[in-house]
Amino acid sequence: MGEAPEAFIERTARENQFYREFYSGARDLQYTSLPFLTKSAILQDQLAHPPLGNNLGISRDEIKRIHRTSGTSDRPLLIALTAADERLVIDSGARAFRTAGVSSSDIVVNCMNYCMWMGGFMDHLSLEAAGACVVPYGVGQTEGLVKLLLSLERPSIHATPSYLSKIREVLKDRFGMLPRDLGLSKGFFGGESGLQDESFRRSIEQEWGMSAINANYGLSEVISILGAECPFRKGLHFTAAPHLYLELIDGDLQTVPLCEGARGELVVTTMQKQAQPLIRYRTGDVLEVLNMGHCECGEPSFTFNLVGRTDDMLVVKGINFFPETVRPLLCDYPGLTGSFTVVVEDHDPIEAVTLVLECSDITQAESIRKSISSSLKSALYFSPDIEFVERIEWVGNKRKLVKRI
Repeated sequence: MGEAPEAFIERTARENQFYREFYSGARDLQYTSLPFLTKSAILQDQLAHPPLGNNLGISRDEIKRIHRTSGTSDRPLLIALTAADERLVIDSGARAFRTAGVSSSDIVVNCMNYCMWMGGFMDHLSLEAAGACVVPYGVGQTEGLVKLLLSLERPSIHATPSYLSKIREVLKDRFGMLPRDLGLSKGFFGGESGLQDESFRRSIEQEWGMSAINANYGLSEVISILGAECPFRKGLHFTAAPHLYLELIDGDLQTVPLCEGARGELVVTTMQKQAQPLIRYRTGDVLEVLNMGHCECGEPSFTFNLVGRTDDMLVVKGINFFPETVRPLLCDYPGLTGSFTVVVEDHDPIEAVTLVLECSDITQAESIRKSISSSLKSALYFSPDIEFVERIEWVGNKRKLVKRI
């Protein structure tokens, strides 16, 4: 999608030391002949040439800010931004938030991590550019967050869906209150794909009494926010399209035509990024295209759902399994919070996996186990083992299972 980037590629390959070396064995610089770029290759460049690597394309004086990725896999990447790059990220983010319904009437408490992570600070600026009044709260100190939310009139929140479980716990234990008692107006969510499932979304809206909006699909190393849903809730609009050249590829790394029903890994080229440009970058995100730009909201970009990640896909007994496909099956059980993790045997081929479910009502665990085993077998064509825990906590990318049931 977008204008072919041959001129951009030729200039970058000539001026950027990283790409001069990366393309040293390439026969030509035709787009479809170029090797794919991966996060691992960028990381190795930064380790070999610390701190920012050779993929800069600008002078040190032009760098105005340094962020990093979340570090959910491998080591976090450092992200350099010029003043023009900052404007690019904010423009894309603001467009996404406006698509999601952010306006000047919203007071949004931003509960994303401000500690160098691209998503905290740049999402804050994007929310402001979309018109919102923003409260820069960050993560942690949940008791203080609850007090703040109670003091504001119909505030909104920007967070990951899983953070709601921590707020719920503090509300119950410290305040003796229910989620609805906070009086939240809107929840703008990102960082996790749960809101694609309507049952999961409805459970949030019913419990919290707010509108739950899938407002922030993004990749820090690209240009942060790339998509958000509109009020019609028919998938995520690809709101960064003006700034990116993109394609989809299949498991054999062949291009998949971008059309309704297409499914493939998202590959992007950052046509306007000055620092750390990306050319034919494999994001690892597998998308399914829903519509090619005919939404009632008037947003011209195509819509999509996030299927999963290529590095999350498991082959269990010969069957391709994306763990995220489990989430919609969990929403029919009130005793489950919707939070889960998959534990895999450490050998190949994979013959068995264990599905660990967070359960808020241990009295229902056994009845849920019997029912959900049947549902999972019908949907996944294999039967994972099922375990229950009272809580799943994440510290960085480390999982902690609290009190097995």
